[in-house]
Amino acid sequence: MSPRKPFIPVTLGGPDDGGDFGPNTPDTLTGGLQEAVDASRAQCRDVYDWGGHGGLHDGVGNPNNIYFLDETLRIPWGQDFRMDGGNALFAYRGTSGPAIHIDSQMNCRYKLGLITSNSPDPVVLIRPENPGPDDFVVNTASVFDFSAIVSGHLEGTSLALDTSYGPIVNSTFFAEETNSMKRGLYVTDAGGTGYSFSNNTVRIPYGNQYHALKNCVGLQLGDPGSTKILHNVVEGSYHAPRGAHFDEKQKRYITLENYVGEEAIGALIHAQRNVLTLSFFGPRQPGYDVVFETGSRDNTVFVMTLPNGITHRSEAPTNRIVPNWPVGFDVETPSDPASGEWTINRTAMTAQIMIVQPGVVTSYTKVDAGGSPQGHPHNLSLVDTLHGPERPAPTPHPRMEQTFEGGLATGQSFMLEPGDGIQLTYATAPSWRWKALR
Repeated sequence: MSPRKPFIPVTLGGPDDGGDFGPNTPDTLTGGLQEAVDASRAQCRDVYDWGGHGGLHDGVGNPNNIYFLDETLRIPWGQDFRMDGGNALFAYRGTSGPAIHIDSQMNCRYKLGLITSNSPDPVVLIRPENPGPDDFVVNTASVFDFSAIVSGHLEGTSLALDTSYGPIVNSTFFAEETNSMKRGLYVTDAGGTGYSFSNNTVRIPYGNQYHALKNCVGLQLGDPGSTKILHNVVEGSYHAPRGAHFDEKQKRYITLENYVGEEAIGALIHAQRNVLTLSFFGPRQPGYDVVFETGSRDNTVFVMTLPNGITHRSEAPTNRIVPNWPVGFDVETPSDPASGEWTINRTAMTAQIMIVQPGVVTSYTKVDAGGSPQGHPHNLSLVDTLHGPERPAPTPHPRMEQTFEGGLATGQSFMLEPGDGIQLTYATAPSWRWKALR
């Protein structure tokens, strides 16, 4: 054992090279990492794992910075704990289960390197399941920092943040890259049956799906029925599948020419009231950069690029796209309305409606989208979130209308926010043109 230090060192040749633990730890199935984590709990110390240069060079991988995992590395409840290290590679060789499962955490910090797996389960699963010394099942006020998280399975997920058994709140998640065949980042509240995922910040500069083919998604925020993924900030870029594969002759990765993957979605959003800053690259099917599903509402998405557009399936189409460029007349103009029927703004942008020909209109009515709940049923302190009194969720205000008796004029204009609608009553149909406002 090394002299007493404020941390437990895990080294690439440990314990033979002076580290407390490492791949030569007797009977280890995790390169000495599980033993180090367990010892840290017993000795009340942090953990530091050594790294070094890696990568693929001339078609040959560098094996000198790898900790092999033959079973899941399980990080138990932590409080005021830090696991730090270099950019080592954690290579999971199991056929099922996550490479790393992180349980409940409070005021903890993690810095982990490149993590790979060919299992169908998430490579990194952050899911609080067990109570800690304060009897809480929760992840709160903690920071998680990863290098690349790589899933090589056709059904695999790089990073899953799961509140099925306890909330994840007030925390920060960062990964330099997710590299996946099925899903890059997946946030789930078990379809609304789990707990809150709220007030978190998630940043992934490089959502890489070059190796994927079809039926994949870079970011999945929720599932059908999700109601508890609220008030988070998500930033990332999502790169379309290219069918990249390793060419044995050229000893390098190559891509399929002019490839467009079926059902390859950049961001799939079921959640409500989140703010996202996203960029999209590469060809997808039309409308597949961002897909707002039926239960989504009140999300604001700032887009740096949006080459393939959006699909808006929301029942309450109050999600908003804020582009980094003027859209203007490129926004779709709906067909001229039938008398007495509602036209709802489903463009996800604020639209200016300009009257080209006034027709003979006798009245028109505007309706707003209706208000979603503004409050949160609990404070996000642990006492209120987990043991506080049950409080009824605030109720939204219903859609409200305003009718104007009279006709329209050529050049007249009015605005519709996302989800707002208009109804015209006329003897002769007017015509209009829509323009997106920034």
